[in-house]
Amino acid sequence: MAQQTIETWLSNVFYDEHGTQIFNKDADGYIQLVVDIRGWGRMQNEFSTITEAVIFQDEVGRFITEAIREKIERLNQNK
Repeated sequence: MAQQTIETWLSNVFYDEHGTQIFNKDADGYIQLVVDIRGWGRMQNEFSTITEAVIFQDEVGRFITEAIREKIERLNQNK
């Protein structure tokens, strides 16, 4: 088995739009939890409505997922 790298381990990272977690799907189809977006207690008090807090939490999850993908892409380009 080849040695695992960050680039390969996070190559298929995605945000669960119905939850609060970022996962990665490996080449065999297995899904691994990478990050759980936390801070709900604080988020729900920062906004006027729960809906606004949910939207913000999803934006944070998508932002982190996109940042990981961009970093992986840069690492792969520099090989």
